Amino acid sequence: MGEFLGLLYQISGSLDSENLKNLKFLCGDDIRKKELENISSGTDLFKNLMEKGKISIDNTDFLRLLLTKIKREDLLEKLDNFEKYGSGEQVDLPDAEEIERLETAFEVICDNLGKQWKMFARKIGVSDARLDQIQDRHPCDMREQIRQVLKTWQKVQGNDANAAELIRKLRDCRLNLVADTVDEQLRTMQN
Repeated sequence: MGEFLGLLYQISGSLDSENLKNLKFLCGDDIRKKELENISSGTDLFKNLMEKGKISIDNTDFLRLLLTKIKREDLLEKLDNFEKYGSGEQVDLPDAEEIERLETAFEVICDNLGKQWKMFARKIGVSDARLDQIQDRHPCDMREQIRQVLKTWQKVQGNDANAAELIRKLRDCRLNLVADTVDEQLRTMQN
């Protein structure tokens, strides 16, 4: 949560007065007029939107819409980086080769994991509360649930995230066929 608040603070610090005015206008249906009058910074606005459940670490759609409407592509890029890597800045990332290996591993795991996904999610350290949030956001899409679990793990791991660790955790769960499939796919990448 701290990283998300840090991202919101970065975004707020990058807003000029015209941006803030436009954001407040766009939030007119979601925030009462009297509250809007008391908002004097992006941080105040984001705090209000969080209290109302419009934005959260797991729900950035409304924030993305707002930044798109005020045409702040630079801030959208920060949001993209946060969603993909867990922070607004790309400082704690695996190298490009490992990112490619992780993406391949994610695809194979999403395609092959199946109903054992919750056991695997717990093994890689994803909390039950986070699992419930993922299921609520994607109730009928197991593949997307698995992908969100993997993205959550990657955010926590930062530059320590690697495909070999995922394979090891799959084996710890006795999901050897999935682990073998990931390993085989990664080997074909090297050739």
